[in-house]
Amino acid sequence: MDWQTLGNNLLHGLTSFAGDLILAALIFFGGWFLARLAARLTKKAISKGKVDALAASFIGSLVKAVVLVVAGVSAVAQLGVNITSLVAALGAAGLTASFALQGSLSNLVSGIQIIFTKPFDMGDYLAFGAYEGTVKKIEILSTTLATFDNKEVVIPNSMITSDVVVNFTRSGTRRLDLSYGVSYQADLQKAKEILQTLVEEDSRVFADPAPLVAVGELKESSVTLVCKVWCKEEDYWPLYYRMQEAVKAAFDQAGISIPYAQLDVHVKQG
Repeated sequence: MDWQTLGNNLLHGLTSFAGDLILAALIFFGGWFLARLAARLTKKAISKGKVDALAASFIGSLVKAVVLVVAGVSAVAQLGVNITSLVAALGAAGLTASFALQGSLSNLVSGIQIIFTKPFDMGDYLAFGAYEGTVKKIEILSTTLATFDNKEVVIPNSMITSDVVVNFTRSGTRRLDLSYGVSYQADLQKAKEILQTLVEEDSRVFADPAPLVAVGELKESSVTLVCKVWCKEEDYWPLYYRMQEAVKAAFDQAGISIPYAQLDVHVKQG
């Protein structure tokens, strides 16, 4: 075989491989697009029925994963790889693969567990470990929370099912716990009356359970007054911010001082 024939064969082989590679890429990226479209259409179709949004999000994510796997296998087959041989090779390395996929399988099973046990719904406000946020979506491997400052927190499903999750939304109501420090020279009765008046004037505060205003703690430089009220879950933060401002203004008008941290230095004359 001369060099020219060898060069022509090499060029033909590279051209053929390049064509297969481009076609494989088109299959994969086309599959990626179809996977996203299938997930979106699945969620939309399921949401029209009686299935809740949480299950719709999970099933849509599952459909997306299946379509992506099919697209990936098709792309690999287009490159001339024998799928049967590939599966056999993966089977030979099954022990290693099982360890690598153990976490993913655990997250998948935990996702199914969440769908069936329903500890929370889409849009619920949760506290999990050091994070708080609203449930934005659940996928086959993870659940996404949107925090109060609009950050996204992605939590593996297995962590959710193995730890304590606090759901602030399920009951529809929340208790707002407020505390204010006043000086020891302040008129406690007057300060308590101011707090009581402020909560009674706000229509968002429930009359039942009745608001609680009391002396909560005697600190080194202040007396802590506690104010515990119940409200709707969606009124929690608006009521909190309104009370903070209203209490400061009312205490200032009534001459009730709020102590601040201070340090007294005594100099000993030598």
